[in-house]
Amino acid sequence: MENPTQLVEEIQDLSELPWASSSMVERLSASGDTTGIPYYHFRWKKKWLADYVTWPTSNEQVAMVLKYASRQNIPVIPRGGGSCYYGSASPTRGGIIIDTKRMDKIVEVNKEEKWIRVQAGAVWEILGRELAKQGLALTVSPQSATASTLAGWLAIGGKVGIGTPKFGSMLDNVYEMTVVRPSGQVENVSGDEMKIFFGTSGIAGVVTEIKMKIRDLPEVVDGAMFGFDELDNAITAVRRLAQRDIRPVYLRLTDLEYEWRVQGGLPYGVTSRFFVMVTYDGDASDVADGVRSARGILEVSGGRDVGRDYYELNWRDRFIAEMKIKLEVPTLSMQNFWIPVENIDPLVRRMYKIANSYRINSCFYLVMGERTMTRFCIFAPSDHRHWMHFMAGKSMLHRMVKWVYKYGGELYTLGLQNTVYLKKFQPKDYEYFQEIRSRWDEKGIMNPDKLTHSNITYSRMNMMFTMNGHLRRLQALLGRAKRILETPVSLREG
Repeated sequence: MENPTQLVEEIQDLSELPWASSSMVERLSASGDTTGIPYYHFRWKKKWLADYVTWPTSNEQVAMVLKYASRQNIPVIPRGGGSCYYGSASPTRGGIIIDTKRMDKIVEVNKEEKWIRVQAGAVWEILGRELAKQGLALTVSPQSATASTLAGWLAIGGKVGIGTPKFGSMLDNVYEMTVVRPSGQVENVSGDEMKIFFGTSGIAGVVTEIKMKIRDLPEVVDGAMFGFDELDNAITAVRRLAQRDIRPVYLRLTDLEYEWRVQGGLPYGVTSRFFVMVTYDGDASDVADGVRSARGILEVSGGRDVGRDYYELNWRDRFIAEMKIKLEVPTLSMQNFWIPVENIDPLVRRMYKIANSYRINSCFYLVMGERTMTRFCIFAPSDHRHWMHFMAGKSMLHRMVKWVYKYGGELYTLGLQNTVYLKKFQPKDYEYFQEIRSRWDEKGIMNPDKLTHSNITYSRMNMMFTMNGHLRRLQALLGRAKRILETPVSLREG
């Protein structure tokens, strides 16, 4: 590992660097993420296109960029895989993108003490495959592991993913990190000092290297998937599975439209409305006990096995399932929340009620974190060419934000788009993020407009979505509103 230092070469002109580019193609490709809603979100940004893209490969090179940017007062946007859905790595004032994906080297592996030191631009799935060659495995990884980098998941919080019900959040599995502060200073941080880098979109600096836990490759991976007719029965099953001593590495609840869109249909004869999927890994006997007990809980709760093939299909898709739905619809709006599992039932019912009154498409999935907390994702499939349908979906998501806060939840990912909700619903967190920026980024160059500023006020946005919702309901009452995307037969029949 490189020794922390402040003595780095100074950049006078980015155009002189072989690992930097002002090419329009490079700037376009790096200036967005999977937000994917054309035109609409540009209003959030003063200048949505970066001026330069850089691809550093070392701490020193990252420090060089940050020193140059600080001297020139130029915005800097750290970027991982660009798989966030909330504009976390999108420029808002131009500036320099630091693309970290070339910082992907495994620095050190300690098989005896079960830890690895790796550059933070490594992609989760690729890193997992490399470890498997040595008989090792990651403890946790995000559901976007196919594209997400280590620091990318860290920057949005790293709280829920594959392995988190068993091993805890990403923060629980990291020993120490190397970071480059906005000033260009390189530091090692550990313990509570690491917390300011989790869920803060890089406003405290760029994480370049991570030392984290690993484990032996699991002997067996196995699980089951059951369908339910009633939502409360499915939630009961999830709660019971989450509280067991033998913890799963993955526990998920979805509804019919989500499954139908992601997998293109259900196995023959399956007529369920909700689906619970659970997976265990580790020692063969422990996994066998876990699966056997889980199947008993699922059956007693009123579930029906949907078949081995369908379970395996969903397990294979675990790293792409979240965004696979985006491939199946023209435009996808979504919102995700951090909320106790016991508060999910009324929120799902509220979502369906709003969607039905607006005559729009909607679906959800829920993934367990530790014991009681979940990541609850709501989707509004649409087509932005049908403007009222699209905006009604956005209105539904906005209304659900307000309902989630009433039920003791909060937003899971903040980034750019959700910053507008912080001051209204999470004022203490808003102040916390301002304190981080004022302490470590006095010039405000790190990822501007993330967490501490929004170009639109909550009151203005609330008025816009409320009026749109009223207009959509009026359309529905007049028979002029319809769901523009096909839905499963059972949903059409109510």
